Amino acid sequence: MDKSKKYITILAILLMISILIIIYLLVVNAPMIEDTGEEIERKWLINASDIPYNLEDGVEQKIVQTYLNFSPEIRVRNINNGEKYILTIKSNMSVDGLTRDEKEYYISEEEYNSLLKKQEGNTIVKTRYQIYDKGNIMEIDIFENQLKGLAYMEVEFETEEKARAFETPKWVIKDVTDDIRYKNGYLARYGIPENN
Repeated sequence: MDKSKKYITILAILLMISILIIIYLLVVNAPMIEDTGEEIERKWLINASDIPYNLEDGVEQKIVQTYLNFSPEIRVRNINNGEKYILTIKSNMSVDGLTRDEKEYYISEEEYNSLLKKQEGNTIVKTRYQIYDKGNIMEIDIFENQLKGLAYMEVEFETEEKARAFETPKWVIKDVTDDIRYKNGYLARYGIPENN
C-alpha cells in the first residue's frame, strides 16, 4: 500500500472515530425519546393520487433527514423547520426488513448543525402525514427534490404477528418491506430505484 492510500485510510478511520465520539457524547447527555428495542414496521409503495384519506385530517410534519452513517444507520432529522431535532440510531435489520433495533434522542439545534458536517449521501426531504385508521397509525410520506414522485405508506406494529396479519390495502402499489431499495438509507445514497 502506498503512502497516499495509507493516509486516506487513516483519515477515514479518524473521521469515523470522531463521528462515534460525538454521537456517544450526544447520546449520554440527550434525553431519550424512545427505546423500542425493536421497531416493527411494514412499508408499501403508493401512488399519491390514489391515497383514500383526506391528508388535511392528519398530523402533518415536514422532515429534513440527513444520514451520518449507513451501517449502523445513524441519522438526524429537522422536524417542521426547527420545531425539534432528533438523532436516530438503527441497526440489526432482519432479513425480511420487518424489524430493526432503534433508539431516538432529542438533540439541540447546535448539536444538529454540528452533526450535519458529518453527512453521508443526499439529504431526504419529505412531508409525512399521520392518519389514524382502524386502530393503526398510517404514516404517508410524500418525497421532494431528487426523490420527487416517490411516495409510500408505513405502519408500525407492537408485534411481528400483528404486522404479518395486517392485510395489505387494495389501493397500494406493492409491499416493499423486504426491498432494501425503499429503505431511506438506500434512497439517500442511490435515489429512486429503477423499475419503480
